[in-house]
Amino acid sequence: MIKIIHIARPLGGIGVYIDLLSKNIDNNTFSNSIICNTKEKGIDIKNANEKSITKFHVNLIREISPINDIKCFFKIINILQKEKPTIVHCHSAKAGVLGRFAAIVLKIPVVYTPHAYSFLSTKSKLKKQLFKGVESLFRFFNANTIACSASEYHRAIYDVGLKKEKVYVWNNSIEYPIKAKNNSNFIFPDEFICSIGRPSYQKNTELLIKSIAKIRQKISTVHLVILGVGLYSPLIKDIEALIKKYALEKNITLVPWCDRLETMDILKKCQIYTSTSRYEGLPYSVIEALALSKPCVVTNVDGNKDLVKNNFNGFLVSENEGEIAKKIIQLLKDKTTRTLFAQNAHEDFLKNYSIQNTIHKLENIYKTILLP
Repeated sequence: MIKIIHIARPLGGIGVYIDLLSKNIDNNTFSNSIICNTKEKGIDIKNANEKSITKFHVNLIREISPINDIKCFFKIINILQKEKPTIVHCHSAKAGVLGRFAAIVLKIPVVYTPHAYSFLSTKSKLKKQLFKGVESLFRFFNANTIACSASEYHRAIYDVGLKKEKVYVWNNSIEYPIKAKNNSNFIFPDEFICSIGRPSYQKNTELLIKSIAKIRQKISTVHLVILGVGLYSPLIKDIEALIKKYALEKNITLVPWCDRLETMDILKKCQIYTSTSRYEGLPYSVIEALALSKPCVVTNVDGNKDLVKNNFNGFLVSENEGEIAKKIIQLLKDKTTRTLFAQNAHEDFLKNYSIQNTIHKLENIYKTILLP
C-alpha cells in the first residue's frame, strides 16, 4: 500500500482537488490522509469506499508568523515520524514550504502542487522576488512538483528554475457526469452570463463589472450572475459601489453562497461563462463550464489559457473591458458560433479533464517518484 499524506488547507479548489483525488484513486494501491488546519475540523473528505480519510490537525495559518510556523513545522515532523507515509503531497504556498522541508528532513519522498504560484498573487515586485526565491530553494533538494496545468509546469521550470525531470503535470480534473439540482430561490432572466468566484485581486471582479457596463450600451437586457461571492469578502463593498456607480443593479445578480448542486444547475442554464482573472492554477469553474458545454470568454492568463482555445471553445481576451465586451456581444448575437464552441467545449473536456480518464496518470506519477 502506498500511503500518501497530504498537507494543505483544503478550502476552495485545493479541497476539491484532494476530495476528487481521494474518491477516484485506486484504493487497493493508495491510501490518503491529510494534515490540515485546526479550524478545518468540519471538512470531511472521503475515499472511494465512502470512508472518511484520517485528519491530523496543526495550526497551519496563511499569514507568516515565525513562532507559530516553527511550532507547526515541528508538529508536522512529529506526525510524519509517527505515521511513516510513503509520499508526502503538499499543496499551496505555506503548506508547501513547511511540508516539503519536514519531508526533506525525514527523507520521505515529497511532491508539491502550487495551485498557482504565490508570486503571481501580489503586485509588489519585492514580494514577487521573495516568494520566487523561496520556491527556488527547493531545486537544491530532492523534491518533486506536480503542476496542475501546462502553464504551471512552465512556471516551475522557467520562473522557479526547477529541473525538468523533477516536474510533472496532472491536470485538475472533475467527475462526469456533473450532478445538478434545481432548488434555487433566485430568479434569473432566460438568458444570462455566468461567472464564479469571490471578489478578490485574483478574480479581478472590477474588470468584469466594467465589461458588463460596456455590453449594456449595446444590449440593455444583458444579465450577469456571479456565483460564490462568499458570505464575507474584503472587496464586496467596492464591487457593490461599482455596480451602483454604473447603475447595473438590474443587470447583475450577486449570489453569496449556494450548494454545489444548485451552483451547477445555475451554470447549466447560462449562455456563456466568463472569467476576468489575473491568474489561475487550472480553474475548476472553467472546467465545469466546459463539461456543461458552455462557450467561454476568459482572460489570456495562466490556467484560463490552458483550458480555452481561442476560436475553438471560446475566446481568449486581454484584460481590457472593451475587448471582453466585444467578444461576449459577438457570442450572444451569433448562435451558430455559440453552438459550435459548446460542442467543442464538451468534447475537449471528455478528452482531457474527466477524472475517470486522467486519474491513472496521477497514479503513475506517484509510482515514478518512488523509483530508485
